[in-house]
Amino acid sequence: MVTPALRALKQALPETTIVAVGPGVLEKLLGNLPWLDCFLPLQRKTRHRGLTGMWRAAREIREFGAKDGIVFPHSQSSAILLRLAGVRHLLGYWSSGRGFLLSDAPKPILENGKRVPEPMTRHYLTLLKGWGIESSDERLELLTTEAEEAAASAFLQQHGLEVGQFFALNPGASFGASKFWTVDGFASSARQLLTRHGLRSLVLCGPGEEFLARQIAEAAGDCVVDTSSAPLPLELLKPVLRDSRLLVTTDTGPRHIATAFSVPTVVLMGPTDPRYTASNLERTEVLRIDVDCGPCHLKVCPLDHRCMTGLTSDHVLAAADRLLTRFAEDSQESLHA
Repeated sequence: MVTPALRALKQALPETTIVAVGPGVLEKLLGNLPWLDCFLPLQRKTRHRGLTGMWRAAREIREFGAKDGIVFPHSQSSAILLRLAGVRHLLGYWSSGRGFLLSDAPKPILENGKRVPEPMTRHYLTLLKGWGIESSDERLELLTTEAEEAAASAFLQQHGLEVGQFFALNPGASFGASKFWTVDGFASSARQLLTRHGLRSLVLCGPGEEFLARQIAEAAGDCVVDTSSAPLPLELLKPVLRDSRLLVTTDTGPRHIATAFSVPTVVLMGPTDPRYTASNLERTEVLRIDVDCGPCHLKVCPLDHRCMTGLTSDHVLAAADRLLTRFAEDSQESLHA
């Protein structure tokens, strides 16, 4: 969701070298974008772990000689890291008690002392106004490499899938168990999608979600392809999602990857406020139930998980039918491209 801001930044400062610093896993996702001149991956579990690791990361960043920086996350550690790296002019939102670390620190929109939810794409673009950079273009963008394309093609061929001739199911959420739907819900959706549209589903999973994917595959039967024994790496998730007809997912990262490639997407949203992702919804159906305890943003539901269990496979199928009908022409064009 930061890609619109990166694009606007490079367009405004085309001669400026832009170095992105972030979690190593994101290098596979964002590292080849044309608006970045370099991606410095942070390995917080190994070489950049703890205070010693932060000093090591700061020294590595310092080698670029950057005097200006933008801190997109709201964390204190992000601002401290760039200060340790010698960045003098630092732009970031005033939050988490870190205002004293920033040179330019606009405050997010507040109401009764709390931040008012807004789309994160807009939130990041608004931050750039601190440097006089304005843009209203909130389109998400990602790119694939030739190597990623070849590997994705081999993966689909290995599993008997063709471009545009399968659905993708993404049941997991690294945020926490509160975002999970139900095993039966995903399995039933896969069976109904096969019956209704004659296409199998590919069950995706991230690290630590293998057991969940395996449960769904076992409950669904032959109508799904199970990736739990060899989860797709992030760089292959891009072309594989792009080549799917439809994604059914919880409110998590793959949702935004699919959006970047204009893939119709059904989102099962529970504990999170939909206003944070209320952009680029032209090809998205967000399914949610208003409950008196939400949106809570808790990682684990302390009650009965009613915001998610109230959603059914019938809801998913209806939303999928609407999307597939609306974008049927696009699907046919992609198959013959």
